[in-house]
Amino acid sequence: MAENVDLTFSFKWSKEHTAQLIKLRGENDELFTGVKHSASVAWGTILEKIGLQGNVTPLQAKKKWDNLKKIYKDCKYPGSGEGVGGKPTAATWPWFVLMDEVLGQRHSTNPPVLIASIPEDTPGPSTAVVDLEVEEKDEEESRSRRKSRKRDREGEMFELIKEDMRLNREAEERRAQESNSWALTFLLNIYY
Repeated sequence: MAENVDLTFSFKWSKEHTAQLIKLRGENDELFTGVKHSASVAWGTILEKIGLQGNVTPLQAKKKWDNLKKIYKDCKYPGSGEGVGGKPTAATWPWFVLMDEVLGQRHSTNPPVLIASIPEDTPGPSTAVVDLEVEEKDEEESRSRRKSRKRDREGEMFELIKEDMRLNREAEERRAQESNSWALTFLLNIYY
């Protein structure tokens, strides 16, 4: 796949290609599971959909995405006391709206803000506790799904090993029968 890409060639991303990259990365978030080498395959899939598979490597696409994310976060949360100084802002950066659609609702980018909705002197459950419980439940479900997939893979591997052992045992039994049959034939030929 990447063998045909000239690494000395620097690809110039067009506005259309950048927009497609942002949209497809957001639509295919489930492909980026964190499993080793899954991101490279996912980036390859996205590049194929854009039509850049022979021009851009998955690593270059990842770098482009990382740069877009960095600029997006700088625009969304500018440093205090920082002057504009030619840096893009949410109002001036052309990709802000598109990136905000993709990344804006993620807790890593937009942490939930808690506002008291009852008077302070009224005792009651904390919304922070409820949100924390929901996040813990979501994380536990996610962990459970990962463990389940791992168990499924381990179960498949175990079944393959059992099948291999069964086939080896059958082959050994056939060889033993053939050996016994040969020995019996030999002995019968000697005595008769």
